[in-house]
Amino acid sequence: MTPPLPTRSTSLWLGADPGTAYPRLEQDLDVDVTVVGAGITGLSTAVMLKRAGCSVAVLEARHLAAATSGRTTAKISLLQGTRASSVERSAGPDAVADHLAAHRAGMDWLLDRAAGVDCDLQRRPAITYSTGARDGSAARTVRRERGLLTAAGLPVVAGTDVGLPFAVTEAVTLPDQAQFDPLPYLRDLAAEVDGDGSAVHEDTRVRSVSWRAPHEVRTPHGRVRSRWVVLATGLPVLERGLHSTRMEPSRSYSLALRCGTDLPAGMYLGADAPTRSVRDAVHDGEQVLLVGGHGHRVGTSAPMLEHEQALAGWAARHWPIEEITHRWSAQDYQTEDGLPFLGPISPVSPRVLVGFGFAKWGMTGGTAAAIALCDRVLGRSTPWAERMRADRLPRPRALPTLAMANGQVARYLATGWARPDLAGGEPAEGRGVVQTTRRGKVARCRVGGRLHERSAVCPHLGGIVQWNDAELSWDCPLHASRFAPDGTVLEGPSTEPLGDPPGLAAVVRPRH
Repeated sequence: MTPPLPTRSTSLWLGADPGTAYPRLEQDLDVDVTVVGAGITGLSTAVMLKRAGCSVAVLEARHLAAATSGRTTAKISLLQGTRASSVERSAGPDAVADHLAAHRAGMDWLLDRAAGVDCDLQRRPAITYSTGARDGSAARTVRRERGLLTAAGLPVVAGTDVGLPFAVTEAVTLPDQAQFDPLPYLRDLAAEVDGDGSAVHEDTRVRSVSWRAPHEVRTPHGRVRSRWVVLATGLPVLERGLHSTRMEPSRSYSLALRCGTDLPAGMYLGADAPTRSVRDAVHDGEQVLLVGGHGHRVGTSAPMLEHEQALAGWAARHWPIEEITHRWSAQDYQTEDGLPFLGPISPVSPRVLVGFGFAKWGMTGGTAAAIALCDRVLGRSTPWAERMRADRLPRPRALPTLAMANGQVARYLATGWARPDLAGGEPAEGRGVVQTTRRGKVARCRVGGRLHERSAVCPHLGGIVQWNDAELSWDCPLHASRFAPDGTVLEGPSTEPLGDPPGLAAVVRPRH
């Protein structure tokens, strides 16, 4: 029997209420570099730049690790499912070498830095496996991955006896990889940044950035002037490079399980669909099993809770689950060719830099991005980063993927507006509906006994939001902007909240 899911979505790493540790920006500042985003990319970049003698201001809209970095599975590995195979198909064999060089650089820096932090850093083998037929596509891809990593000189091992409680048809293992608790590590990075002319500011949402240097980064309560700006968010909050049109945003799910048995001593990722991830972790002094997967495009595939229920059911078939202690989901972005976007956002703003598109491998990928971005500011060369330039044109091999992604955007834009969404009764607790009224499209939800009404139109590019019952949020299927029940921005490219409901001021009513 599968235990019930927790009532509330809470990351194992963040806890129920992470709060803030650093003040909101309340005055104007002048620094060398402004970093937007306090996840692993932003904080790592800020630390590297401060060590190089730069003054840095980190601006975070919510709190440290509020988005993907606080909801990761926190694997540190060069074996990343079947990522090398994916990069080889879309960008060629030379791109695989650069991809591995980047992640190796990020991994080396991260492990060296984490060794001095109490962050439950543990060495584990990484395993990619398949459970389908040996002549099926997943098994063939696992074999392809093994061949590519062997050719790159990594000590991968074949063999299906990998310690999982179900049959495996193909597997590749890379020994001596790592896992950790990302929150103590990220807090330690922030502590190194703050002080001596540099600062970290939470609860500080960036509204705009001026085009030319010295750049002025504007927030609701203060401005930061700097020679350089680094946008280290899931998607840039600026559209100067039109990068949102070249990304596939996905949402995937994780559960922390207390089990009455020994747990597998590795980090596992399945090659079959739906993808499933497995690793162990320590929470409150007790070992728990983390399972994840069942990803889909953001703002689609509702109801979202069904994905968590399916993941829990799969885990219960293989482990004796005593309790599901945590459930949460994370948002990730993949570019059309599988390589991240690093460097200047556009030729007209060469000192506004971006780093994003790590395809669920942000611990090593985000740290590698920080190395490349720091090198750019300091005028140093990063050979493997040239292929990952943010201003690169789409590669011919990746054009079908790009066309499909933008076709989906057009389809969700059209169907969102065309759907009748007839008005009905008030939503029940934890529910949200989009209703078409004489006033226009209205997003209505009830959370904590309060009814919220907002415009259902995403301020970014006009998509119609959909209710996410797993996270109690409004999610846009176009470019993955997400909003709280009251319309405030959670993540994604939008810098503005959901507007007032058409024809009315915002409605927030208690339930009588």
